[in-house]
Amino acid sequence: MRRARSVLAILLPIVWVLSGGDSLASDTGGSAPTELEALMQGFAESGGVRARFQESRYLSILTDPIETTGMLYFAPPDRLARHTTSPGRSSIVIEAGRVSLRDETGQRVFDFSTNEIAQALVGNLMVVFRGDLKLLRERYSISFDSAAERWTLDLEPRARALRSVIERVQFVGKGRDLAAMETREPNGDRTIMKFSEIEIGFSWEPRDLDRIFSVDPPDTTP
Repeated sequence: MRRARSVLAILLPIVWVLSGGDSLASDTGGSAPTELEALMQGFAESGGVRARFQESRYLSILTDPIETTGMLYFAPPDRLARHTTSPGRSSIVIEAGRVSLRDETGQRVFDFSTNEIAQALVGNLMVVFRGDLKLLRERYSISFDSAAERWTLDLEPRARALRSVIERVQFVGKGRDLAAMETREPNGDRTIMKFSEIEIGFSWEPRDLDRIFSVDPPDTTP
């Protein structure tokens, strides 16, 4: 679990609404299970995803947030890459229960394939991107609200072990686009990631997959 927490400190995203602010605002309005199912089906049909991100991580021991920016890539069913470009360069690649990380301290690989809690910690965003509503319902108590095209998806962990690390995960979006995701930790720490320039429907060639989903990608990853 210590390894899971070390990766969580880098991965943990908390999304704001696109309009900005330092907390997530929930839209209220009528919602029904069929709306959530349709949303997740839309994600399942979206294929590969590419987006820019801007992340702010708020820690109780620091006055100012830690800011990072970069690119995020998802290739169904189980490949997620996050390449940070500022303030320094680092890469995290999740694939088939394994997390590979490269930063200024070197390269590390963590195998989480047999640890359900660790998989949940590092795989929340990937589960939503592939529209896996069944797995979300197994891991979390779900609350879903929508108004017009905007929606908010709140997740509270069911397992006590997971609740000791994650208090709540909240996703905010519009239509089929995921705008943001918020994860709060029990100690009050939070990380906020905003997405922009979101593109869906990618089907990369094998050589592109090997390049993008690598912890040592070229400087000009598309």
